[in-house]
Amino acid sequence: MKHLPLSELEFCVIDTETTGGKAEFCRVIDVAVFRYKGGQIVEKFQSLINPGVIIPEWITQLTGIDQSMVRNAPTFSDIAPQLSDILSKGIFTAHNAGFDYSFIHHEFLRTGIYFDQPQCCTVKLARILFPELGSRSLGFLCEHLMIDIWDR
Repeated sequence: MKHLPLSELEFCVIDTETTGGKAEFCRVIDVAVFRYKGGQIVEKFQSLINPGVIIPEWITQLTGIDQSMVRNAPTFSDIAPQLSDILSKGIFTAHNAGFDYSFIHHEFLRTGIYFDQPQCCTVKLARILFPELGSRSLGFLCEHLMIDIWDR
């Protein structure tokens, strides 16, 4: 990757909800991406996803997403071209990026698309930038940085 000024770097900030904790066996049920360039949101994508499997009750309790919500949602293969397009434009950025990346990577593999993007993990970044903090949870970091959380 060539070296660019921070203002020219593009970040695809992503969050997923899944049917469980192992990407090899579980599926994505919700994905949201905000592409940033120069500190501005330049593109957004969000979709519920029909995983083709039953969503465990404990996942519904954790995420608020139930079977009825995804019944008529697109499958991952339906949204894969649009998602691939947006994610190819920036650095894959997430809080615990390894988790989200592994799920997105496996979902793309299931559709026959090879996915390989540079990653930025905000948990790892927080450990470097704020070693004094006792927690690196997203809520705690936002509070520490005085960032308002809306539409959770």
